[in-house]
Amino acid sequence: MNASWLGMDVGGSKIQVRIEDRSGRLLFDQQWPTGPWSGEPWSRKSARMAELIAFACKQAKLTAPPVAVGIGAHGCDTPEECAAMTALMADRLPGSVCQVVNDAALVALSAYGEPAAGLIAGTGSVAVARGADGGWLQTGGWGWVVGDEGGASGLVRAAIGAILLDWDGGCQDDPLTTTLVEAFGVAHLLDLPSQLLRKPASEWSRHAPLIFDCLPRDSRLARQVVDAAVVSLTSLILRLRERGATFNQVIAAGGVIRHQPVLFGLLANALRQHDAGLSLSLLQAAPVSGALRLARQIAPEASLSSPLRGV
Repeated sequence: MNASWLGMDVGGSKIQVRIEDRSGRLLFDQQWPTGPWSGEPWSRKSARMAELIAFACKQAKLTAPPVAVGIGAHGCDTPEECAAMTALMADRLPGSVCQVVNDAALVALSAYGEPAAGLIAGTGSVAVARGADGGWLQTGGWGWVVGDEGGASGLVRAAIGAILLDWDGGCQDDPLTTTLVEAFGVAHLLDLPSQLLRKPASEWSRHAPLIFDCLPRDSRLARQVVDAAVVSLTSLILRLRERGATFNQVIAAGGVIRHQPVLFGLLANALRQHDAGLSLSLLQAAPVSGALRLARQIAPEASLSSPLRGV
């Protein structure tokens, strides 16, 4: 049997599929835009994933279905949702073992060595880790309206809130205030909140780097916003431990944490203050590598004689 394993990362903006053989040799690796996803019925999502998997297997010239398929899917936020999507994919992939997890879990799965928590601080923010029973625990990931502190959308929302509180106190000359008023192109700072409703978060959250740009300009508000983000991201990790997750390393991914070394350094220090042995590092591999590791975990070579269809 020419065994192969397939990993799929379905993120908010792109989908990546990678196939490896028994020795780890790469057989296929390609990306596509995610397209319509949030709000789509699960049947349509599973059909889209199965279509891309079939295409990948054909392009890789596989002579048999992959032994296992590991999938990280954006929007599968609860164990029940992951189990339901796993069942749908198992029906569409009858020759393979299949498991679907939240796409954030792929960050933790990409780590080697000791168990890790995965932390994403990109447009939004979320943390994941395995619980004592082996299932996945998640903190955060609520969306910008009520959460995503430390992510780009949460940072911009918090910055606007800080600017408005400063205005209530009789101030409007902080560098962060003038910077965001100019960036959003509004006539007055009181017009800033409405901008969050007029455009999608994916658009206005791009202003998040401006907050960090204001730090060297002695912006009191920018420092408040960044410090609060560090507290929030630290809390995501600590809540995982409070719920029984065991890990000594945190693997971070996402544009904000990757491109803002100030935030990374402050967060690493905050985590060490709670546990001197808790390390923070940036994800070095594509998240799809975590999906491949999941596939190999649910169907290692030793189990090839009696695979399961869904786990």
